[in-house]
Amino acid sequence: MGAVVLVAIVGPFAGGPSDAFTSGTLDRSSSVGVADDANALVGLDVSSSVAAGSSSRLVTVTNQFENTVTATVSLQGSPGSLSNAQATLAPGESLTTSVSVDCDSPPDTVSFTVSATDRSRVTATATRETAVDTSDCLATTGPFVFRSGSATTGSFSGPGGTSTGSLEFSMQNTASTANTIVGFELEKAGTATALSFDGPPPVNVEAGKDEVYIDANGGPTDSEGAAEASKNDPGYDIGTGTTYTLDQSVTVDAGETASVAFYQFVSNGQPDGFTTGDEVVVTFSLQDGSESTVLVTV
Repeated sequence: MGAVVLVAIVGPFAGGPSDAFTSGTLDRSSSVGVADDANALVGLDVSSSVAAGSSSRLVTVTNQFENTVTATVSLQGSPGSLSNAQATLAPGESLTTSVSVDCDSPPDTVSFTVSATDRSRVTATATRETAVDTSDCLATTGPFVFRSGSATTGSFSGPGGTSTGSLEFSMQNTASTANTIVGFELEKAGTATALSFDGPPPVNVEAGKDEVYIDANGGPTDSEGAAEASKNDPGYDIGTGTTYTLDQSVTVDAGETASVAFYQFVSNGQPDGFTTGDEVVVTFSLQDGSESTVLVTV
């Protein structure tokens, strides 16, 4: 979290409009605290960084003054979009503004200005900036985007009755056209090294659909895709750069959300699961020859 900064106006703001001082522009660094300033107008709690590829909190503005103020947050030449960027705040009330920064050419920092006006008579402004975290963009390319918070983990009965790890999540086709998934590569899945392992025939979730199952059923065309290891196949390796073809391809319509399930995670032949914070990176091969890499956070 960034330091709480109190933006102050110099002058008799509480006593009524001032002809001599109608605008206060403050240039204080966001690391400077002036909590003991008797003329403090608004408090700014600036996030230490914002994440590209999603919406995240940028700043919380708190009315520290005794009168109602209108607070407005605006970007200063930085790409992105704001949500909840303006509010009328009674004394003690706060406004929390979020920013969305796209992963396509994200900036190093986001610069923004906060202004607070008391009945349009006096305005205080302060310009701040915060860093942009692009770590989630490094594993996110193409039309498919992980729906934050949709990942669920569990256990699944594997060969010989052992309990292996499972993962389900949702992703959205953000393109304006349908995309057909024909293959997949698991680049990373926590500490797992493969899906399934050599043994008896796998336990089917549905007939012909086992280790990998993709269900796209919210668009004009319902479609399912799957991949299943054969009896003598040790499964699907993770982190080896190997792309596997789906036994049944799946078409995800434009804007449609598809559910993805992986079953029977193992680590060097032993059952393996997930803990909170683990990352899964999967690259989907598309019918047109392109790829889409999705980063899933458990």
